[in-house]
Amino acid sequence: MTMRINGHAKEVVARFKVMLDEQQLEMMGEEHFEELELLIDAAMEVVHSDAYHEFAKELEAIAKKMRKSSAHTS
Repeated sequence: MTMRINGHAKEVVARFKVMLDEQQLEMMGEEHFEELELLIDAAMEVVHSDAYHEFAKELEAIAKKMRKSSAHTS
């Protein structure tokens, strides 16, 4: 999953560069674009991690409900 997210961050930065004119591109410099890519990647990783955490909590709740239901039917 990390590779897909990292690749997506590169695409976002590439699309952003297309929106800038030559002077803006020169002012920004490649170092800042790389930093922007890292920031985008980090933000996407946090969202991804939060989503997995919430999903895990939902699975735990389902498992608990199933154990409780199983105990009543045994």
